[in-house]
Amino acid sequence: MAIEKTEDKLIIAAIDIMQHKGYSATTTKEIAQHAGVSEMTLFRKFPSKQTILDAIIDKYSYAFTMKKIFTEQLTYDIEHDLTAVSRTYQTFMEENKKIVLLAYKECNVHDEISERLTANPRLIKNYLMDYFKEMIELGKIGDINVELQVMNFLWMNLGYFSSQFISGKKVAQVPVEDFIEHSVKVFAKGLKKD
Repeated sequence: MAIEKTEDKLIIAAIDIMQHKGYSATTTKEIAQHAGVSEMTLFRKFPSKQTILDAIIDKYSYAFTMKKIFTEQLTYDIEHDLTAVSRTYQTFMEENKKIVLLAYKECNVHDEISERLTANPRLIKNYLMDYFKEMIELGKIGDINVELQVMNFLWMNLGYFSSQFISGKKVAQVPVEDFIEHSVKVFAKGLKKD
């Protein structure tokens, strides 16, 4: 059994508390107590609460995974590529619900936190915009409003995650793989050239 590092304990404790109380209301003393260490140990590992938040965001960043899709794994088959993006997005969101809840709590409260927590969605948007523009140039999709269609794709994925996150199976009982397969198929069909 692997021994959990102090930094990891502190990050997990911070997420656990911040998801309920928010960033501002969470104290370093609470984080240290929840992690089972002294506040002095916390400050040896993280000089401030902001550096803990930065570590949380860095640890749970999925930018690398998305970059890999767009730089190494594209097939230029719109359905295949968007399926890979949707699957990565849904997996990340499911595994990091606590970070998502923190992002919801902190949006429009702390600009610096909102800026960091929205970095990944902005990066995905940019990757997708470049991809859609390239697909237009290759003649694989029609002449579309690129930003609008990228946002539609992202909203579709966020909508599925949010409905599962907020209401569980009370609203929709569609398994994630069924959602990805069917929604991406319809979305890709709408983009393809006639």
